[in-house]
Amino acid sequence: MINIARRLMPAVVLVSALAWGTRAPAGEVEGRLKPLLEKLGYADGQLPVPKPAVGNYIDAVPVGKLLFLSSAGPQTPAGDFMKGRVPDQVSVSDAEIALQLSCVRQLARIKQVIGDLDQVKRIVFLRGKVQVVSGFGDLTRVVDACSSLLVTAFGDAGKHTRTSEGYAALPFNMVSEVEITVELK
Repeated sequence: MINIARRLMPAVVLVSALAWGTRAPAGEVEGRLKPLLEKLGYADGQLPVPKPAVGNYIDAVPVGKLLFLSSAGPQTPAGDFMKGRVPDQVSVSDAEIALQLSCVRQLARIKQVIGDLDQVKRIVFLRGKVQVVSGFGDLTRVVDACSSLLVTAFGDAGKHTRTSEGYAALPFNMVSEVEITVELK
């Protein structure tokens, strides 16, 4: 029995290594996302492959059937982050795109952790953070861009509780950050 395990181990390691760098096939949720991803500039409407967290934290922590995600900023398909303050440096419509890009990064993280977005039972909570000038009052509209993306992707299961927050500054001068909590099937 030990000899069989020793002979199979290299094959298991090889399969695991190959799986690490590949994408799972797109499911129903990703099919609904594809037109929006194409509109945002993602090649072939595919979710990006997330880069690992930089710092002393991790991107996602599963606890029971819940998945807690660290904040994600608005990374463009080219890899740059949208930066600036709303509305004096970044228009409200560009801020809505920034929130969608932040949301896409979170969906990519979810897929990386669970392998298939169809395994999401529901989006539980969204915290949208936007870098704004003092007195900016259109946070709901801006953060709703992310909420709408989640409902497009997951239907009624994408409807969630939410907090929209305005900040004087965000890390790396990013326009937005999004935190999400997900319930898994």
